[in-house]
Amino acid sequence: MEETTQKTKLTPQEIADFCERVLYAHKAENILRFDPSKFDWAQSHHYIVCTGTSAPHIGALAERVQRELRTKLGVRPSAVDGTPQSEWIVMDYFGNAIIHLMTPEARDRYQLEELWSDVPCEDAMKRLDEEYRRRNAEKKEV
Repeated sequence: MEETTQKTKLTPQEIADFCERVLYAHKAENILRFDPSKFDWAQSHHYIVCTGTSAPHIGALAERVQRELRTKLGVRPSAVDGTPQSEWIVMDYFGNAIIHLMTPEARDRYQLEELWSDVPCEDAMKRLDEEYRRRNAEKKEV
């Protein structure tokens, strides 16, 4: 984890923020960020969970996040597991952020929000919607 953070000079927060923006831009739904840093079991600074509309959509989201992190930030995942056909893809960015891309059916079946109900959670969709509205309003003023 430290090697990637030092090499790219990015904080775990910056990596998670970037991932959320990519997911939001490519129509991921119900994006939540969990902060498990106070828990001994945590293997990451941030857990991001989102829904794709279908199996092909989660495949496209995974590909897009990997490509944009690699080309724009020079960061590659330490591990990627799952396939669109499994309805759940997990990408680990050296413990800085672990991203769970799920179909609606998988998200309903595995209920990660319930499993992590004691972990602080932020609704990233609300924050990103507001950020998008504010940027558009600023563009209209110019």
